[in-house]
Amino acid sequence: MSRRAQDVLFVLLGVGGLVLKGQYSGPADELVQSYGGNVAASFAVYFLAKRVTARSNLPHASAAALAFMVVQLFEVLDGFGLMKNVYDRLDLAANTAGIALAITLDVIVRRMSGARSARLEGSNTESGKARAVSQETSPDA
Repeated sequence: MSRRAQDVLFVLLGVGGLVLKGQYSGPADELVQSYGGNVAASFAVYFLAKRVTARSNLPHASAAALAFMVVQLFEVLDGFGLMKNVYDRLDLAANTAGIALAITLDVIVRRMSGARSARLEGSNTESGKARAVSQETSPDA
């Protein structure tokens, strides 16, 4: 799966968490209802910001900084006047947690896909070496 497709998938996952948080009932119900939306929205905003900053020199750091600024300003500036927003200092921490979760997942996925690519390249290299050795030892060579 391409990086762009992964980012879109994770944006949709964050939006889904935001939409479905109201349906949650279980352990830490009050925390999920109060701050789950902040975590989910911030998670999605990081992956949106990653697409915006993809061509920069530091795309992941730029995405994290942009996402952090957007979600924190949204809180402090009362939803940019677009939405009714109730200020709560813990919302700022939940926003930070959502971005941290997104960065963690992004790093894990990148390392897993990098390891998979390295294994594939290694197997291609090994088969290439095996072909080279068999050609050298072949009586036709």
